[in-house]
Amino acid sequence: MAKKMFKLFVTGEPDNFNIEYKFSITFGASYNTCTYEGNEQERYTKFCDDLKENGDIQPINIKVNMTTQSTGRVLPKKDIFEITDVNEFIKRLAR
Repeated sequence: MAKKMFKLFVTGEPDNFNIEYKFSITFGASYNTCTYEGNEQERYTKFCDDLKENGDIQPINIKVNMTTQSTGRVLPKKDIFEITDVNEFIKRLAR
């Protein structure tokens, strides 16, 4: 299978958020929704596992549209691998 480029969309509030995970195997021409199930922590863990196994070399594009901020972020894979807790991941995006 081709390597995946990932894009994340974060919405909500810092203590009540949703992360939508999308991937592309067509160099970003079109994105499909990842079908991770579970609570936000379980889905984030599955995303990290998928990123380790199937992620391409590009950094992760993250669109943040929360009540506290609306911005875009790009994080290298190694930074994401260092963050195992989804709440810490959200705090990192607020920097």
